[in-house]
Amino acid sequence: MFKYNLMKEKRGLVFSTDMMMALIVITVVLGVSADAMDTVGSKIQYYSYANSVDRMAIGAADMLIKNPGTPENWEEMENFNGVTPGLAHVNHVNSGLSQKILSLKKINSLKDNYDELMRGKVLPDYQDSSLTICPVDPSMEPITMGKISSSSSDIIVVNRTVLCNFYNTTTLVFIEGMKYNSKTSQQKVGGYVCPHQDIIGNPSHKGVDYKNKRSGWTCYHFRVTPDMLNTIDFYLITDPVHVSDNSAVWIIDCSENCTEDIHPFSNQPILVNDVIRACIGNRSTCILWLHVFSCGNSEQAFNTYLAGYPKGTPVEKAKIQYLNPQPCYFIFKVST
Repeated sequence: MFKYNLMKEKRGLVFSTDMMMALIVITVVLGVSADAMDTVGSKIQYYSYANSVDRMAIGAADMLIKNPGTPENWEEMENFNGVTPGLAHVNHVNSGLSQKILSLKKINSLKDNYDELMRGKVLPDYQDSSLTICPVDPSMEPITMGKISSSSSDIIVVNRTVLCNFYNTTTLVFIEGMKYNSKTSQQKVGGYVCPHQDIIGNPSHKGVDYKNKRSGWTCYHFRVTPDMLNTIDFYLITDPVHVSDNSAVWIIDCSENCTEDIHPFSNQPILVNDVIRACIGNRSTCILWLHVFSCGNSEQAFNTYLAGYPKGTPVEKAKIQYLNPQPCYFIFKVST
């Protein structure tokens, strides 16, 4: 009887030890599994959040690029309540948006009021962001706005290629030198006639003829108002900048104030505000003429631009490449 009870107790002891070991193993496995599930859950939550921020950043970038904002002229407003910013340039002449062409005026307004216009309107209040519009041309300075916190662990970057008229310029006259000959010169354009003619109406500004290597004039009209002089600097620019034609000269005048005063090109942009102002006088609007004389030698041919730049533009900023929208990198960053 004693031996039986001893054997029975030993069997119970072995069973209890095995059960305890099994429970320990199960507990360890469950613990490891729970930790792994917690890690996987955290990663899923992080990836879900990161993807959400990624979609938010892409949507915000597309909204800025593809829309002019609400209202369309928001950049001219003093109060931004109810404003949703957008940077797309609106072509009022052709009544439509210029695809992927950004308005410099809208860009500058966004830069000056970045946090006010972005937080709660384009991105949530708690989201840090920055925007850089960097011209492909290295001679042009990038525009940067906004700031990403230094404590941000991850940053979503959206990169686009856009066009931007960096200096809000206007080309009033473009004379492509080699294009003209005595038959195609613009001495008579759209009903306007070059004011340089004799008493019986024969033109004294005979057209240049590169085909037959004959010297002469190319004349083209443009319209100016006193208000334009208050906001625009008018520059006369040649391409190439250095004019090898020693006979080349220019005149700006009008029918009411015709002159034979010629001016040489100076191998750099020429500010002609005073010449234009003298021509306009007290008139509310005036049709002026740019006259360019050249020798007719194709090897010395040059193009001529009369262009308007924002008031106060220094001569070193009056560059031909600023006359057309410039390709730029649109780099939008959002912190996660």
